[in-house]
Amino acid sequence: MTLPTDVQAYLAAVVARLRDLLGPGLVGVYPAGSLSLDAYRPGRSDIDLVAVADDPDPAPIASGLIHEALPCPAAGLEFVLYDRATLATLTTQAGFVLNLNTGRALPPKAETDPGDAPAFWYPIDRDIVHQQARSLTGPPFATLATRVPYDQLLPVVAASVSAQAGDNAVLNACRALRYHALGSWASKPAAGAWALGTSPPEHHPVIAAALATYARDRSAGADLDGRAFQSYVATVLS
Repeated sequence: MTLPTDVQAYLAAVVARLRDLLGPGLVGVYPAGSLSLDAYRPGRSDIDLVAVADDPDPAPIASGLIHEALPCPAAGLEFVLYDRATLATLTTQAGFVLNLNTGRALPPKAETDPGDAPAFWYPIDRDIVHQQARSLTGPPFATLATRVPYDQLLPVVAASVSAQAGDNAVLNACRALRYHALGSWASKPAAGAWALGTSPPEHHPVIAAALATYARDRSAGADLDGRAFQSYVATVLS
C-alpha cells in the first residue's frame, strides 16, 4: 500500500535517528502490525516497528524516539528493540531490550525488562515480521531469528485472544481464528472479513459491528462487547 507522506517521512526519520544513536551497531529495522500487513489506517493505526542491534543501550534509544523528541504522525509508535544475539535464541519469550510505546493516543511506556507481564504479543509480532519479509533497513529478518513452528506458536496465539477490549478484541480474535485455520497472518480487517464467512451465524453481528467501528476512529468501538465471540474462539483454539 502507499503510505501517507507524513508516515513515510517519519519512518525515514526513525531509521536516521537509530543510525545516529547506534552507529554501526544498528542491524535492521522492520515494519510490524498493520504497517507490515498493508492495513495502516490514518487516525486509527499505530506504527509498529521492530529493530535489531548489537548490544544496544536502551536508554538513549527511548529518549531519542519518544513523541516529544520525534513526533509520531500516527496514533502512536510501538517500538521493540532486540539484541541480535538474544533474538537468535528466542522462541515464544518476550526477550526485548526495549519496549517503547509513545504518541498522542498511547499511554507512555518504556520497559527494559519483560518481567512477569504477558509475552504473547512479541512472538506474534516477530512471526508477522517473518511472514511479511519487509525491511526498512538491514538484512532479511529470517536471517536473524528462527521462525517458531505453528504448533508451538498456536498456544501463544490462543492466550492473546482475551487480552484486548472493544472492536480490537473482536478482530484480534478473528485474526487468531484465521491463524488457527490457515497458519498465516492477515490484518485485523481482513481477518474479520474472513471470519464472517467461517464463523457461526450468531457471531456475525458482533464481527460486522467491529469491522464498522474499526473503519472509524479508535474510540468508536471501545465499548463493543465481544466476550461471547472471544469465548467461542478460545474454545476452538484450545
